[in-house]
Amino acid sequence: MMWNHVAAILLFSGPLFYLGLWMAIDPPGIVRLPEFLFRFVRNAARREAGVAGQAALEPARCEIPRRVRIGLRLAGVILLLVALAA
Repeated sequence: MMWNHVAAILLFSGPLFYLGLWMAIDPPGIVRLPEFLFRFVRNAARREAGVAGQAALEPARCEIPRRVRIGLRLAGVILLLVALAA
């Protein structure tokens, strides 16, 4: 029974707590995560294909609206509370 509880904390509550904390502290980082992952995969594919390192056009940075930042922070706090309660 104890090992089930430890596994639940490590495999469910831990990542949930980390994601909620990240959302509460750095909402723009969460929003830009898909862009970062796409760029990583694209660059890895280019390296594997042996394509010379061309300067790719990067998307323009835009400011995240205040309501979106507040919503992400609230969602992060809710995830934190769920992770602590689990």
